[in-house]
Amino acid sequence: MLKKIVLIMICLSLFIMAGSAESITVVDSTGRSVSVNVPVQKVVSLGTGVAEYLYALDGEKSLVGRDSYSHFPPGLEEVPIAGKSSYSPDLERIISLHPDLVIADTMLSDDDSKELENAGIPVMLESLVDPAKDNEVMEKLGALMGKEERAQEITDFIAGYQDMIQERIASVKPEDRPKVFFEWAGKPYYTVSNGNPSDTLIRLAGGDNIAKDLGNSTHSYPTVSPEWVVEVDPDVIIQQRSSDKAFTGNELKTLRDEIIARPELADVKAVKDGRVYLVSGELRYGVRSVICQIYMAKLFYPELFQDVDPEEVHQELAEKFYGLSQLDGVYTYPTGSSI
Repeated sequence: MLKKIVLIMICLSLFIMAGSAESITVVDSTGRSVSVNVPVQKVVSLGTGVAEYLYALDGEKSLVGRDSYSHFPPGLEEVPIAGKSSYSPDLERIISLHPDLVIADTMLSDDDSKELENAGIPVMLESLVDPAKDNEVMEKLGALMGKEERAQEITDFIAGYQDMIQERIASVKPEDRPKVFFEWAGKPYYTVSNGNPSDTLIRLAGGDNIAKDLGNSTHSYPTVSPEWVVEVDPDVIIQQRSSDKAFTGNELKTLRDEIIARPELADVKAVKDGRVYLVSGELRYGVRSVICQIYMAKLFYPELFQDVDPEEVHQELAEKFYGLSQLDGVYTYPTGSSI
């Protein structure tokens, strides 16, 4: 009888372990609990930057569909587009791909999410809006895909540089942080406020976004007047350039010259000191947002980061996690090595 009870207990334990190995529940960035069968082998990514995360974990092995804005690494071009974005997914195509999981951001409507779930497809909502917390998303994806060690390798790489930045700027007093005006490409004086990913990047790099208090919880893209920028007199101007192609140095130089040539900014400190910079929107999200942090930290405090070349770190990351021996195009201007 005792042997029979022991056997039943062992069988029950094996059943529980098998059950826990087949399905796990994770909490997405909105607080929703999502049950997912693991390991996940087929994923559709609709959220900005998520495809880059997935590719870093296992190449394009699990990625069966992506959003139209994901272009890095170049291998993503081989992955079918399953919708322009979370806001406009191609539900019919997604369902036909039979993914184990769809990862979108909060732009995915409740109706679209429900239709996918009714088709038996779990939906996770993950918004990569805070580079200080995005490593948590990588850890979740690693657990779902059975790639915990790879996820740890990636997050260790990122956290190492994030920690270095914080250590080096720790002694800078708040009042000594450079005042930064961030401008959205193609929209003069269209900027970002508190809660926006670019505002977070500026803060993590040790800058003070002059427009941080101008937005609200639902609108973090305020438009300011040239007169206001002149009055605040920023130490640094950064313009983000968004594109689905790599820029050349000459293209970015021309764009930078256009900012410097604005007559209304002639007396602004950033212009007079030549501290006007361009950064590609490709670095704003995903694994490579740490490169944007390093670049900004160096341009804010060149004396503290003399030994750090963002271009070299970018190449190291691209080779280590994407197998790219050479990056195409220019992502910042002036380049990190020339600051």
